[in-house]
Amino acid sequence: MRPASIVLVSALLLPVALTAARAHDVKSEDLPAGPIRDRHELMEGIGKNAKAINDATKTGDNATVQTAAAQIEKDSAKITALFPPGSTFEKSRAKPEIWTNWPKFEDGAKQLTTTAGALAAAAKTDGDVPAAAKALFGSCKSCHEQFRVPDKE
Repeated sequence: MRPASIVLVSALLLPVALTAARAHDVKSEDLPAGPIRDRHELMEGIGKNAKAINDATKTGDNATVQTAAAQIEKDSAKITALFPPGSTFEKSRAKPEIWTNWPKFEDGAKQLTTTAGALAAAAKTDGDVPAAAKALFGSCKSCHEQFRVPDKE
């Protein structure tokens, strides 16, 4: 990867990766056992892999990008099953729009799976990792803006 590409990708992805990996005031143990806690832990894992991707793109470490993206691809396929109707909780950051606009939420989860797979493939073949990473982080951002309560600052 060219140095200019690394700088550009880092500038574009850093805010998304840091938001995804930022410590929240809600911890797993504050949530009820079952799908609410399970999805929180799943999303925390996806956030850690997103941060790993961001860090690895800065150094051109495609092996790490590939591993982290493949894990996001695998984990993202589990998202919709962890949002059964009625699985709300006062400390959850899940917006009601998840259930009132379920088809769009499903599409968002599928888009994450698709973009994560494309990023893993790009990293494996030394393809256009910056573009694929940008698409992955765009999927994260789009879904979070629509379906997740923002971080408390």
